[in-house]
Amino acid sequence: MATGQWADLPSELLSLIAERLGVIDLFSFSIVCKGWNSAASTPSSQISAQIISSPNRALWFLLYGKNSQCFLVSETDKKYKISIPEMNGAACIASKEGWLLLHRDDSPFFFCPFSASKIDLPKFRKSEQCNVVATFSAPPTSEDCIVAVACQNAPGVDLHLLSRGAKEWTTHTCTHLNGLIKTITGAAYADNTFQFYDDKDRLLTFTPENGKWKNYKIIFGSGEDHPNTETVPFFLWRDSFKRCSMNERLGLGEDVSVSTCGTVVPDGRHGKILFNERVSQQSKSRGLRGVWIEPRSPQIPPEMSW
Repeated sequence: MATGQWADLPSELLSLIAERLGVIDLFSFSIVCKGWNSAASTPSSQISAQIISSPNRALWFLLYGKNSQCFLVSETDKKYKISIPEMNGAACIASKEGWLLLHRDDSPFFFCPFSASKIDLPKFRKSEQCNVVATFSAPPTSEDCIVAVACQNAPGVDLHLLSRGAKEWTTHTCTHLNGLIKTITGAAYADNTFQFYDDKDRLLTFTPENGKWKNYKIIFGSGEDHPNTETVPFFLWRDSFKRCSMNERLGLGEDVSVSTCGTVVPDGRHGKILFNERVSQQSKSRGLRGVWIEPRSPQIPPEMSW
């Protein structure tokens, strides 16, 4: 935390400095103190030009372990080593529109690595033995935001929901799956419904408005081949880590395995879901985590509270 003269620099000077910084330097600049963060958030800074102005952003990849040291890889293969204290001991369970949903010590929170914006959520205990997949209906700054955390165990799925302004989570359980849903690896929100995709060809949905669950079998093909079936509103992208050769781009050795958190991004008329992955090189390999993220820089209004 900056003290004394560094924290008291004139805002005009801080803005001039921020305008000349690149994305990663600007991130480091923004987390020094509130005054520096405000200067980094001004519309004239380079982060606006490099991040905010582009409507269709190529995804970046954030690699992290059990401490605050992280690697960030841009779409142009630039690799940055940065320290993000918020990632220390945390696990990312969802990524969308530049926001990460992180969970640490039963305390979930939203965090944006590019703006250092953070929003704490009510405590929530998740079992370490279950498969956890999450998403949210809208950015956490939106009044319409609903957070959905699906905890999958052997009998079924416990879905924990938290609406903007709520102080407690609500739980909805689906047990009548009879083994139909395998391991859930992707989550999204569309048409007022949360959608959970497994690693095979099944889809489980939940509509908060009426509390109803539905499950579907996904049939691949054109609409002409299946004229009477509903259409999935997303392109489904599996094995993105392997497809994008991230192991080579990150320079990882054969002793490293990576568990990734996917994301949902706009892609023309339909969105695109990147699924969670577990890429294991060896049976006893060193484990790291990663997350796909849109390089956005959302800010939190001064008067905002969850």
